[in-house]
Amino acid sequence: MAVSAGSELDLGVWTVTEDKVRQYLNAVGDEQPAYFDLAMAPPLALSAWSLGALLDQLALPPGAIHSLQELETYRGVRFGEEIRASAYVTSPRQRGNLKFLSAGYTLTDGAGEQVQSGKSTVLVVDSAEEESGGTKSPQPPITNGGDSGNGGDRYGSMPRVSRTISQERLNAYAQASGDGNPLHLDAEFAANTPFGGIIAHGMLTLAFIGEMMTAELGQAWLETGAIKARFKGAAYLGDDAESWGRKTGDNDSRVEYSVGVWNPASGQDLITGSATARSALA
Repeated sequence: MAVSAGSELDLGVWTVTEDKVRQYLNAVGDEQPAYFDLAMAPPLALSAWSLGALLDQLALPPGAIHSLQELETYRGVRFGEEIRASAYVTSPRQRGNLKFLSAGYTLTDGAGEQVQSGKSTVLVVDSAEEESGGTKSPQPPITNGGDSGNGGDRYGSMPRVSRTISQERLNAYAQASGDGNPLHLDAEFAANTPFGGIIAHGMLTLAFIGEMMTAELGQAWLETGAIKARFKGAAYLGDDAESWGRKTGDNDSRVEYSVGVWNPASGQDLITGSATARSALA
């Protein structure tokens, strides 16, 4: 890591244009009309752009993978707005030959008001230990059936979002997000990692949850959506990845959901987490 813990990073300023949003939506396959009806960016697009800028400055080893992602939206960001991104890096945590690196980020508008904040954690294998005979990092754990043990019980009334992972989609997402990790793009490199082949970006599969929440909540999600997600498994080329979600609470301020992404063919959980937004009762 080229940046020391505790450092404050300027991730730059960008204008949220309709074209930039459309490029992101095309990459993840999201065709929800709400973004253009309301002229607002998806919250996870803002997070993805921030992470792409952050990765440029952290100079992580090739093959680092996403472990955790959090974000909280304070207001919707409209097309044409200028957004400034900044970040701070926390001290790394070591577990055997695995190193966890976390960075928090903040997005502000032209008036200096926060529009979103979040935290990203990535997992890095200690290459020195691996080269000296240490144990390679395992592939993410496989769990069958997720929370319910039965894929059909996951959904309730939530809309499903399903995509097949292709190299064309991964290439498009790398361009749209700025995340050029060779683990997602270079077959020769990926074959020599513990994964044994190319896998999808974690933020790409997380976008399927964002699309599901937009379909469920519309403007409330774009203006006030929050998510906490753990990446638990890998989606390989040719795999199907499908979102799921269940409402778990609704009060006078926030509506709460249990959410995730899984591989229906294998029963493997790819992402599990929770999502909230302003309640319709608020």
